[in-house]
Amino acid sequence: MFDSFYFCHSILANSERACENAVCRPLVFTWRSHYNQRQTQRANLPDSQRPKLLFMQKTKPIITAADLIFRYPSSEFKLDIPKLEVAAGAQCVITGPSGCGKTTLLRLLSGIERSQTGEITIKGQQLSELSNMAIRDLRNREFGFIFQDFRLVEYLSLRDNILLGVTLGSVGDRAPAIARLDELADRVGISHLLHRRVIKLSRGEMQRVAVCRALIHNPAVIFADEPTANLDRKNSDLIWELINSEARSNNATVLAVTHDTDSINRFDQVLEFESLMKTVAS
Repeated sequence: MFDSFYFCHSILANSERACENAVCRPLVFTWRSHYNQRQTQRANLPDSQRPKLLFMQKTKPIITAADLIFRYPSSEFKLDIPKLEVAAGAQCVITGPSGCGKTTLLRLLSGIERSQTGEITIKGQQLSELSNMAIRDLRNREFGFIFQDFRLVEYLSLRDNILLGVTLGSVGDRAPAIARLDELADRVGISHLLHRRVIKLSRGEMQRVAVCRALIHNPAVIFADEPTANLDRKNSDLIWELINSEARSNNATVLAVTHDTDSINRFDQVLEFESLMKTVAS
């Protein structure tokens, strides 16, 4: 969502790519049913956390990818996705080992990266048909992206970081976002830090700022790249509950990447890298 961050953090992005390039091997992603081995576990969840399977079956996808291929230059890394669909209002999680392209997939689906071939459609718009400016505008309006490395501006306060996308983007009226800021900050336990500069925060506090920034404008699609990686169990549960509840309240779609296996049962759909690799190998 925050295009002003992308140039400033190009070095971080390049190091992220280098990590993926070093360890990844070709994968093929396919759409998998949410009827899996976790169905029994999910039956015991509270109503607020149960997958709405009938709703999912009747809802058109908000995100689709077809024949998607992406390679980094001078690298053996390859992301090959024949078909991927995420229903509107779904809460979907991608799990798997580090460095195998999960972050790259989120960046492709959100338009931060461009694929070499294939089509990505979000909310009825094919990203390949949009200019860079149009994609930026779409991200500013419709997406919230929780970056794994936060992408915060160190010399700004927490308050200014949370509002930065609204301030620099094309969201329009800032009043609703400003009104939500205190509520979100209070829910994640950083309301007393809003005037503090980011450079003085712990990594866990930075993580919570990044979550608030992604949710501040009620996005239609929430991309969450390891949003609890720097948090303890208590705060991880708090952040997942915030993301899940905000999505339910706004009928937003969540597409998350996580190693937090204790939180997987919160999601309607699970895409597992290891299972996908076994499918390819067979």
